[in-house]
Amino acid sequence: MTVREAEHPLFRLLDWFMRPATRVALLLGLAILISALAAVYASHETRSLFGALERARLEHDRLLEQRGRLLLERSTFSAYGRVETLAVETLDMQVPTSDDIQLVRP
Repeated sequence: MTVREAEHPLFRLLDWFMRPATRVALLLGLAILISALAAVYASHETRSLFGALERARLEHDRLLEQRGRLLLERSTFSAYGRVETLAVETLDMQVPTSDDIQLVRP
């Protein structure tokens, strides 16, 4: 290599890249960049998952509230007095008299 080639900017740049300290510094810089990107991704993922958790909690609360209303409705519709009232009013049913009851023996 001549002196003129050694003065060329590309040769100086190549010489700079060939130094061990430069390679170590570039590798450390790359590691820092990758670490920073991983931290940003983890932060974004955490926020996204927290939002999903909050939506699931709201849905859970809504479903618990609906369950309570449905249980109350079921107990209201299955109450003995309500069944008897509906049987008498809607189906014209009545409690049988003792003369209408027949015992069957096996």
